[in-house]
Amino acid sequence: MVQSNDYILNNIARAPTILSKYNKEKKRFDYNILEEKVNNYIEKDKRELIVLYGLRGVGKTTLLSQIYYNARLKLEPNKILYFSMDELKLNNFSLRDVLKSYSEIFGIDLHDEKIILLIDEIQYEENWDLVLKTLYDTTNIFIIATGSSAVKLRESPDLARRALHKGIYPMTFREYIYLTRNIKIESLYEEVFLNGELGNFKKLYAEVYSQIPEEEAKKYLKIGSLPFALEGDESEVYEKIYTMLERIIYKDIGEVRDFDIETLDKAFRLLYLLSNPKGERYTYEGLSNNLKIAKGTLINLIDVLEKCEILFRIYAYGSMDKKIKKSQKIRFLPIPIKTALWYKTGIILDDVGYGSLLEDTVAFYLYLFSKKRGYSLSYEPKKGGADFVLISPYGDKIVVEVGKGNKSSKQVLKSMERIGAQKGIVIGNKFGVEDGVVFMPWKGFLLLI
Repeated sequence: MVQSNDYILNNIARAPTILSKYNKEKKRFDYNILEEKVNNYIEKDKRELIVLYGLRGVGKTTLLSQIYYNARLKLEPNKILYFSMDELKLNNFSLRDVLKSYSEIFGIDLHDEKIILLIDEIQYEENWDLVLKTLYDTTNIFIIATGSSAVKLRESPDLARRALHKGIYPMTFREYIYLTRNIKIESLYEEVFLNGELGNFKKLYAEVYSQIPEEEAKKYLKIGSLPFALEGDESEVYEKIYTMLERIIYKDIGEVRDFDIETLDKAFRLLYLLSNPKGERYTYEGLSNNLKIAKGTLINLIDVLEKCEILFRIYAYGSMDKKIKKSQKIRFLPIPIKTALWYKTGIILDDVGYGSLLEDTVAFYLYLFSKKRGYSLSYEPKKGGADFVLISPYGDKIVVEVGKGNKSSKQVLKSMERIGAQKGIVIGNKFGVEDGVVFMPWKGFLLLI
């Protein structure tokens, strides 16, 4: 059996090799925030505890690797520690065991010296939230820990008050073309969405899309929001996504909710139903009957899939009673999961399929917009109602339609009048403003966030 002292020495020696394959030259936008915080710790003693959570495959380990190599330029290598908690668990070590051994081997005072601790898959440490809280309260260590989105299901309030929590989400098209073509674009979503100003946006659209074929924008819709799609062909990406789904459903969810294997099997069937290209809105009763599963169990399963950030729900606009009674739009947060399920079932991607992916991408962007600005996102349940309704913290409303060029300003204005919206936006095939409604091409919309 490996001793903790031997493990520590071996781990420090091989960490550069382990992390080298993740140390990509191009860095996601989130890296800049983390780098600044690490530098503030090294240069100004501003210590923090940061928990990065997100779906498998969004690049959390890559971020840790890039931070690791950046920190090695400024601190002694043996003061930058990287641990993968699933490996520690396999060797029957706890995080406290290995840190105690580390302190004794190197004669390092954990309460005084500057040490950067990078932890992958923190959810595999027993009582991980209490362990992080204790480390933060009793040492001088700067900590970045990553975990699946499911870590949020088990976190204690004590840790929530001490830690900076940062969600790592699938990539937007701005980030995708930065990583693939080194084209860095300023975000204009506030200028366009909140102020309705199109001048700079039109100029940007003309400049950028002269360099990007339409097929590349379509590739983004299919697979481009997950970083590992940047490497390998399309079929390989779909196989990786399917393997990732299996791990999430049978491993991650099993860690936090006591579902039996039959229920977990039905999680896959649920995802296949929700991936329908026609974008139907299912009721809980309909899904429950189709899957032959109790309604309460189904709701719990959808709740966990949402917290794991596979899905998110968009509720009907209106009173709380309406939100509860009306069916919800259930969307995939990483849209490539949908295309991977199509690939597995042999669905051929046609215009209807691309339309479905576009509406999902709009929903994903509005979900991110809502999180950044504190908005709520809903839809208008009436026939001909708005595809999406954004409501600001102050009650201002924006109607958003995915039109593919066939929506008129009259349709949008009616929807705006019904719900008392101040702004209307149509995402389709053209640029312009009609009766105060902003029209923009879908490829331009992809550049906004």
